[in-house]
Order: sequence, then C-alpha cells, then structure tokens
Amino acid sequence: GTPAHLTAQSTPVAKTPPKAPPNGTVVQLDAQPISPAERALLERLTERRQELEKRQSELDMRDTLLKDTEKRIEQRLNELKEAEQRIVAATARKEEAEVQRLKNLVTMYENMKAKEAAKIFDRLEIHLATEVAKLIQPRRMSEIMAQMTPESAQKLTVELASRSRDAAAVKPPELPKIEGKPNGT
Repeated sequence: GTPAHLTAQSTPVAKTPPKAPPNGTVVQLDAQPISPAERALLERLTERRQELEKRQSELDMRDTLLKDTEKRIEQRLNELKEAEQRIVAATARKEEAEVQRLKNLVTMYENMKAKEAAKIFDRLEIHLATEVAKLIQPRRMSEIMAQMTPESAQKLTVELASRSRDAAAVKPPELPKIEGKPNGT
C-alpha cells in the first residue's frame, strides 16, 4: 500500500465547466428596483399607446369608408350629369319637333284660302291658335281673322296682345342715355 494521501493526489479530479447563461435576457441582480410610481407611469404609457393604436385603426377605417363614399358620390354625380344631358337633348329634340310641327301648320294655313282657314281657327283651342297665329305672316293672318267669327277673332286678338305684353315685360329695360361731353370737358 500506498498511503491514502498520495492516492488522492495522484487521481485527477474532473472539474465541471462553467454553465452558459440561459437563453433570454440577463438580469443584473444588483439593478435598482423600479419604484411604484415608475411602474404606474410605465403601465399608463402602455395603456395610452394601445388607445392610440386603436384610435389610429378606427381613423384608418373611417378614411377608407370616406374614400369609398366619395367614389360612390362622384359616380352618382356623373350618372346625374349624363341623365341631365340626355334630358336636355331630348327636350331640345322635342322643342325642334314642336317648332317643325308648328311650321308645317303655318305653311298649311298660309296656303289655304282665308275663309277656309278662318273656319278652322274658329274651332281651335286658343293656345294652339295663338301659337300658330304668331308664326303666320301678319298680312296673311289679318285676312284669316277678317273671315273669323267676331268672338273667336276677339279671343285670339286678346291672347296675342297679352302674349306680346308678357314678352315685352321680360325684356330688360333700356339704359338711359348718358349726356355730357367726353373727357369731362
């Protein structure tokens, strides 16, 4: 035998390597603890950030809805403009057709004998008789009116006169003449 103290020295003792820190954040043990006021402030800031993010999300949604609404309004406005143009065109065509119809009647009455035209004018509705009479040459219309019954001729004359008065009332008044000399002399 060898003495025990020599045996212990001669056998090597295995040393364990130092452990690696675990995955994650290394926390310093000597760090100062957060005060309750700081913790409350951090929690309030976190809540405020969440509120702001939620509000931003709502604003983004509203912005998207507004843009969609603007597009629909613009599309509807374009549709209304197109409809208005169609109505204006249809009205113009109708007015042209009405004018042409009246011109055809005028030509027909101007080519008729005054006595025959007068018989028809006596029976016409006053509005139509007035419209046609306005377009017939005045000399020719006077020949026709001379052959009409006095009552019909009177009604037509009153209607023509009132239409002339209404048309005159629509005209803008004439400007007064400016008297004086040029350049104020």
